[in-house]
Amino acid sequence: MKSRERGNVWPVISVAAGAFFMLVVVPLILQRQTNARMATVDPQVTIGDAGPESSATRNVPMYRWPDSEVPRTAERLRDVSAIAIAAVTCVTEGTIQGRKPRDVGEIISAIAQRQLVPSEWITNQPGVLQMPHGTVHLRYSPIDLLIETISVPNDRGDGPAILIRIPDRENTTVGARYFESMQLDGIIYPNPFAPISDIIASGWQPRQFKQTQISDDQRAQFSSWAQTVSRK
Repeated sequence: MKSRERGNVWPVISVAAGAFFMLVVVPLILQRQTNARMATVDPQVTIGDAGPESSATRNVPMYRWPDSEVPRTAERLRDVSAIAIAAVTCVTEGTIQGRKPRDVGEIISAIAQRQLVPSEWITNQPGVLQMPHGTVHLRYSPIDLLIETISVPNDRGDGPAILIRIPDRENTTVGARYFESMQLDGIIYPNPFAPISDIIASGWQPRQFKQTQISDDQRAQFSSWAQTVSRK
């Protein structure tokens, strides 16, 4: 029985590691490269008194990203992705150690104790996390070791609803993906772990993490590594 359970766990480990690489590591690298380019500026030299009201200071352009639907949606996607990865990592580790979480309450408690989520996100509702622009509902199937996170916007200005499932077993042709509601009002939320066809029929569409695309060679190398790990 133990060998069978381990055989069921290793695919989850591979998926979790792949999700972590594609959703966290690659974006951080890309963000670092972008920040490095943005950090290059022309130096300014002033002669004489350079007080707070100097002309050089007044002429420096100040840019603030507009508080609109697009950046709010990006922020919510980042947060719900992080929660999904933290949750599946918790489930995988607990299963390997013989302490598989029984419900979403145990998962939230575990990731909160490790400070993987801000304390102000925690609510009194099991599996519910509250953010400034949305509410994340964590779903968990202990039998299949499935994690599903849904980010519900607080209002229509916060963008569409977002759904992430790990592992995404019906996804055999595309890279890492999530689902986005096509409506801002009257959103129909699918039942937990519903078939992908039902999710799409409810008014959702799959979206790829385009910024995390990796080459076919890199994907093949990762697949080979995952198979090597699963045989150990």
